[in-house]
Amino acid sequence: MPTSKIMISEEEMTLVNNTEWIITKQLLIKKVYDLFGILHNSFQKRSEAYVQIFPMGISSMQGKISKGENYRSLPYVILDYPAFYFKENVFVIRTMFWWGHFFSITLQLSGKYKSKFICEHDKITEWLQEKNYFICINHKEWEHHFDTDNYLPTCSLTKEQLSEIMDKPFLKISKNSPLTEWNNAEVFLKSCFEELLEFLQINYQGDETNLSPGFPIVDSGL
Repeated sequence: MPTSKIMISEEEMTLVNNTEWIITKQLLIKKVYDLFGILHNSFQKRSEAYVQIFPMGISSMQGKISKGENYRSLPYVILDYPAFYFKENVFVIRTMFWWGHFFSITLQLSGKYKSKFICEHDKITEWLQEKNYFICINHKEWEHHFDTDNYLPTCSLTKEQLSEIMDKPFLKISKNSPLTEWNNAEVFLKSCFEELLEFLQINYQGDETNLSPGFPIVDSGL
């Protein structure tokens, strides 16, 4: 009799002897990388028409695609473009693939960047509800799931509730599409990116100061 308690079930035994699903996973992650490469090129080209609303340096920034294995125990891939980080100031549009869940796209603003775009709450509220965006209600800035303790649909909230959320140190608005809609993901994400550019342009409050662009180190905790 084995003395170790590290035993596996019949289902686990089948999986550990099956190489095909690992190979398939690797191929799928590569396809996500290819898709995000296409999206990055598209996003970069579209952003050039809105250069006046972005922090300095957008024309030369290449963006970043990263991957990990352990966001809530599942693999993920993210594209950050455009993305500027300067101490407590964050400006990023983050596109994400999360295994078993969705594709999503999120605008995240904090610090000086938030103050440049989030002023007229009534106008923002109307836009968010009309476009059916979700808004982050969590106090944790770097959570990406769509459970009700993290995101709520703006159409389910009153103007007063949305205004209170927008008074937080950071703002995150987001949309997602299920992986069953994989073949439509490119069109969906490009359309959402266009909406977010529109949102930024409508709410832009003036010229940005010269803050240096940069990227965070992305690990299993995102």
